[in-house]
Amino acid sequence: MTNTGIESDDFGVFLQARSKRIFDELKTRIELDRKETENEEIEELISGGETDIVEFKSTLRYDLKTKSVNKILEYVVAKTIAAFLNTGGGHLLIGVDDKQNILGLSEDMITLKKQNVDGFELQLIQVIKKYIGNEFSSHIKISFPECEGAYICLVKVSKSSSPVFIIFEGKEDFFIRAGCSSQPLSRVEQSAYEKEHWSNN
Repeated sequence: MTNTGIESDDFGVFLQARSKRIFDELKTRIELDRKETENEEIEELISGGETDIVEFKSTLRYDLKTKSVNKILEYVVAKTIAAFLNTGGGHLLIGVDDKQNILGLSEDMITLKKQNVDGFELQLIQVIKKYIGNEFSSHIKISFPECEGAYICLVKVSKSSSPVFIIFEGKEDFFIRAGCSSQPLSRVEQSAYEKEHWSNN
């Protein structure tokens, strides 16, 4: 029998042991509640399909058609994030195809040096840094919820307080969300959009 302090008249030990059990129980329940809330959020995002604030990408860099790494796919992911930053924010889910099927991240992971969630996150951060820059990182939150037995990547993006440009092959572009896609604006359109979108900042 475990001595918790009662038998030895040490009430302090008993209280400490009791407090720890209550704390552990509460911690477990809070973590379960948080996980259930996260799962509900993911399910709602996926079941709602792609919108002006939700986009799905099957992979980060692995081309499912050619069965090889395709760096253009990384640019497309960065472009989506930039468009969310320039509009009203949004949710990008990587590892989910446009028919709402859960694909997971395993195909991407096998292309990385560190073949796990940490390696995937490092690669995604590098992609964001390369095409967008580090200065908008406070507007981007990356997490890895589990869905149907597989990890997917959820990128939550909030609206940027200033215009975000994406650089590809030496060319600077400006994208916004329009419907279910990321659309480029011309210099004239961009200038008008900036005045309207950030005039109150």
